[in-house]
Amino acid sequence: MKTVAIIGGSQTDTFKKIGEKRGLIVEHHDGKTGGGSVESYFQRIINKADVIIILKGAIKHTSMWAVRELAEKKGKKIDYHDGFGATGAMEKALQLVG
Repeated sequence: MKTVAIIGGSQTDTFKKIGEKRGLIVEHHDGKTGGGSVESYFQRIINKADVIIILKGAIKHTSMWAVRELAEKKGKKIDYHDGFGATGAMEKALQLVG
């Protein structure tokens, strides 16, 4: 099974349920960070993921840039979803893993 990282939003259970129905393991991070290095908040989830989907409307720009930079360093596929919806995010993920 492929692992998808969804960054942004707050629908962890929904992301996981929809991912499971589509044969994907979903790791979710709401995109929020506290003090310190922004990259450190996303390192673990990026390392686990085969592909990364960023919910553009549900994440701060600094977090989005940090995730993008980490994904590029690790050679991970990344895409951006304009909405907040879990179904649309999963469709993008399926296209990337396919």
